[in-house]
Amino acid sequence: MTTIPGTLLVASLAVLIATAAIGLATTLLAGAPRATRPEATPVQGSGMGTPGALRGLRDVGGWATAGLLLALVLLLAALLVRTVLLGHAPWANLRDFSVAFAAALLATYLALGRTQPIAGLAPLAALLAAGIVGFALGLEERTDPLVPALQQPLLLTIHVGTAAIAYAIAGVAFLAAVGELAQRAASDRLPTLPSAGIARAVGHRAVLIGFPILTVAIVLGSVWANLAWRSYWSNDPKELAAAATWLVFGAYLHVAGRRDRWAALAPWLIVLGFAGVLFTYIGASLFLVGEHSYAAP
Repeated sequence: MTTIPGTLLVASLAVLIATAAIGLATTLLAGAPRATRPEATPVQGSGMGTPGALRGLRDVGGWATAGLLLALVLLLAALLVRTVLLGHAPWANLRDFSVAFAAALLATYLALGRTQPIAGLAPLAALLAAGIVGFALGLEERTDPLVPALQQPLLLTIHVGTAAIAYAIAGVAFLAAVGELAQRAASDRLPTLPSAGIARAVGHRAVLIGFPILTVAIVLGSVWANLAWRSYWSNDPKELAAAATWLVFGAYLHVAGRRDRWAALAPWLIVLGFAGVLFTYIGASLFLVGEHSYAAP
């Protein structure tokens, strides 16, 4: 029997897939060779290429923003229902955490999109969120009581919630880094993506915001570990993966401020850092046995 949260997740997935499909189709049409389109005058300083492409970006940006907002409302509703059913923050298992991750990703993108011209990244944000929601739907919806180690309502709410926010901000930084790399490879000729400079600025801002939050999440996890297992650090796979991810983003902050050839590594370090997030989120949870894992002992 399909539960209300499950139904809401399916609806959000459908909205995200439709948003991504429409956005990517519009992007492809806007990026068609200039000879096939009547508009051939570049828009100076916009990074868009042509007035037609600019109008297309505005159209897809509006539709995509509406789609992402609708998906976010559905995900928040699913989390609210789970909170009522469970009686505590709804992220004591990987499925619920995945829903929180996807919701935080959409909220972060929409918040940054209010002040930054990143509408062209909306289809990619929809795709990434759809992948996370699809992954969540593949997991069992459980309502088991909390194990003793998790019976810390305040830390459960703050530590896991902080981790979800940090992961989400890293996800937006990743999208910006992909946009930067794509534009640099195409010499800023992709009409619907933000320019390389804008994408780099957005990615850098996201890391500046997300890195301290990730640091807080790791510190809170250490405090919680000491309360639960009488040890601040136990070389658990998830602890090690989180620490490695933190070091990668720390390396990014060092490289991003340089003005030499090493600066070109900055977007790649964001990509590597988000790969670390995904490994911490999925790999260390499902495939490596540890205190934080869902793998079979």
